[in-house]
Amino acid sequence: MKQLLKEARVLFYGWEIVFYLLLWFCANYQFFYLASKERTLSIIVGCIGALFFFIVFTLQNRKLKKYQMHLSELLKYVTNMIFFLQTGENVLHAFKATKATVHPDLQKVIEVSIEQLEKEAELKTNQFEKYDFPTLDQFHQNLKIKYEHGGNPDDLFSQIHKNMIFELKKRDELYRKRKGFAMAVYILLGMVMGIPIMLRFIVGELWDTFLSVGIPGIGVLLATQVFAFLNLYFLQKRSVDISVRF
Repeated sequence: MKQLLKEARVLFYGWEIVFYLLLWFCANYQFFYLASKERTLSIIVGCIGALFFFIVFTLQNRKLKKYQMHLSELLKYVTNMIFFLQTGENVLHAFKATKATVHPDLQKVIEVSIEQLEKEAELKTNQFEKYDFPTLDQFHQNLKIKYEHGGNPDDLFSQIHKNMIFELKKRDELYRKRKGFAMAVYILLGMVMGIPIMLRFIVGELWDTFLSVGIPGIGVLLATQVFAFLNLYFLQKRSVDISVRF
């Protein structure tokens, strides 16, 4: 939970967190109250639903958006590094020149490599591994060869650069495919979850009879809610996974 709170504070302004929590609370509370007419239980469901949708959807979608931005910036980083190496710059100067061209988040990561080169003349790039970018790891392996043994930048990096563009293309295709599938399931699940609300207004007396049984009726509604949450969780987990394996 502490890690989630830390991520939320990095990715959102304070007012955004409050806004999204209130938005999800109202949606979940209103839905369950319309179906159950149980105010206290609806408040509890609203609170749980607010946390669930904020963590599983709002937070994960923002993380994915930032990750996609980082991937784009990493391609720019590699492209510029190759360019400066091809002009005859050494690895250290290529790092320094490239640093000024990328996003501040990536500048901090590059600075680690620059400091290590200046202090100990050792190429350190393992801080890039957190991006889970296989072709980027290949680039750094060849960059280490370039730094320690020299070599022609075109021979060392041209194919890797093409592979990186291909990998990003495949990630984008995977994201679009999974997003499209997820939207179709969301619509279907929304139709299923909307049935209790339809019954509530279309056949109100029959629905009141169903609710009059007490705990069993409320239990069915709660079980339906849990079923929906589980389906949404696993679907969203798959949707935001755009990793590519070679």
